[in-house]
Amino acid sequence: MAFFAPSTTDETDTAFTFLTQQCTQLKLTARGLSDEQATSTPTASSANIKGLIAHVAQVVNGWLKQVENPERVVPFEEFPAINAEIGLEGMFDSSAVPDLDIAEVVEIFERVIAGIDEVRQTVVDNSVDLGAVSATPPNPWMPQDFVMSVRWILLHLNTEVARHAGHADIIRESIDGAIAYQLNAEADGQPWPPEGMEDWS
Repeated sequence: MAFFAPSTTDETDTAFTFLTQQCTQLKLTARGLSDEQATSTPTASSANIKGLIAHVAQVVNGWLKQVENPERVVPFEEFPAINAEIGLEGMFDSSAVPDLDIAEVVEIFERVIAGIDEVRQTVVDNSVDLGAVSATPPNPWMPQDFVMSVRWILLHLNTEVARHAGHADIIRESIDGAIAYQLNAEADGQPWPPEGMEDWS
């Protein structure tokens, strides 16, 4: 998938297409990195690319369980088992890393990205209403009277992943100077810099 998300049709298509695109952008920040580079912290933040990818993998995978079945409450205690289903043992923030090398973490994340399309198909096949109110899991950051819909979950995921992708962009550029346009071009087999734009930055 290129740097720009492809054209979309309706609201459901847009939400899932942009979620896939943002996850792909985050994945590309690991392109060509050694495990040592992927766990390095070259900025003021304690976050690293491997930690960000592992964290987003568990966040996207977990929230999509609720998109598939809006009435289901997914208690926090279930998340270690949910993470184990995709190959992550434990819970990860953007600085903690699993005992896996970066290639293994990216492979896990690719399975999560593939799962986005599976959930999209479930939503379409079951005519899930994006406005349907979803059960709200116990969460110290949410007010007690918070009303959560399937639409809210999908938009929340898009903003959450976009925030982390941008964070990873800064970390990657701090490691070796590679920027998102460059990583996308290389992944798509395109020249970098683009022909006729050698001085572009």
